[in-house]
Amino acid sequence: MNHPVDRPSNRPVNGPAYRLTAYSFITALLLFLTVLPSWAQKSGSQGPSRPSAPSGGAPPNAPGQQGPLGPSATQMQTPLYVNGRVLLIDTGQPAPEPVSVQLHCGMNLLQAIQTDLKGYFQFILGAGPQSNANLSAADETPIGMVGGGMASPASYGRYGGFGNLTGCELRVVVDGYLPATHILSGPPELSSMDVGTMRLTRIAGVPGSAISVTSLLVPGSARKEFEKGDKDARNNKLKSATEHLEKTVGEYDKFAAAWNELGGIYAASHDLENARQAFAKAIAADPQYIPPYVHLANLELQNEEYENAIDTAGKALSLNPGIELANFVQALANFRLNRLDAAEKTAREAEKVPGLIFPQWHALLAEIFLEKQDYPNATKEMRAYLKQSPKGPLAPEMKKNLDKIEASGTAAEGPSKTSTVQPQTTP
Repeated sequence: MNHPVDRPSNRPVNGPAYRLTAYSFITALLLFLTVLPSWAQKSGSQGPSRPSAPSGGAPPNAPGQQGPLGPSATQMQTPLYVNGRVLLIDTGQPAPEPVSVQLHCGMNLLQAIQTDLKGYFQFILGAGPQSNANLSAADETPIGMVGGGMASPASYGRYGGFGNLTGCELRVVVDGYLPATHILSGPPELSSMDVGTMRLTRIAGVPGSAISVTSLLVPGSARKEFEKGDKDARNNKLKSATEHLEKTVGEYDKFAAAWNELGGIYAASHDLENARQAFAKAIAADPQYIPPYVHLANLELQNEEYENAIDTAGKALSLNPGIELANFVQALANFRLNRLDAAEKTAREAEKVPGLIFPQWHALLAEIFLEKQDYPNATKEMRAYLKQSPKGPLAPEMKKNLDKIEASGTAAEGPSKTSTVQPQTTP
């Protein structure tokens, strides 16, 4: 059931009317990037398939392509390769699902790729985005919500803009596991780096995980269908991927990761009812598996089922309180329900977390303060967003509204004493 909201304005009739329209823009961006599986965000031509193991020597040139991480860089004859592997420390084995490996340089996320099912990964830098250049289902961080987004291809040395990566950092971040990091080093003339093995350790006392235990129990035939479906989905063959994944869950109904992937395909095809059922099946198969809760919460947010979205995101947070995306869903849903204090409290807590946060937190706080006519804090959050994400999707309108506020002189004004008090409904 939908819950349409008529949020009364607390601005004076003749006063300045500043709208970032951030809540609607953020919702559209957030939902598109998180409800769909990582491979469904892909468009354009396909590059080489994921390596089954790190390649050695001089790997073949990789063709450039247009992908979700931006236009292809200028083609270079000598790309830069970064190879490695991710294993689970408790088993010594790779994760039974692909996990995301991110390459950061300073404030910039240069690229994020997936491991294969043997745990290997390979960045190919300077030849355009790769076929596995997406965030994994085991990492709920959406593209475009980390740091300032992709760096300019001209920002880093040679090899198509990715020459000397000394000081840059590889990160493997999976809900329920401690982050694994590796600082890159080496002379700039290297064309290949082998970073060895990065190991993931479970967080003590956190019951939830973005890797399902059911993935360890999959029969061989169902596993093969899952791999076929995963491959077809990465090649944007959604009909064939759906058929393979439906066969997968038909053979093994408890395969939570397959139900989650299938739900993503249904969502990509706008089959929302089947998407809901698939996410519910994933949750029923493994109640401690985090991704379907987050995906379902986003689906509910998209459908303006704000109370349901808050509840579902809350279940994900009960499995791991540190899931930034689930907290963001709750804050945004509370904002849409006009519970400004509740939304502000969650966003303020997010800002206290060490390290980078979604720049959209700043946009949401700016919206909240504009509703409250607290212009000093609104402009502070706008500047914070622009500093962290100067080329972000909200940056043009953020700059425009910031200029209007500063030109009007209201940037120094606190909350209006004559403004109407907004009702705070108890969830």
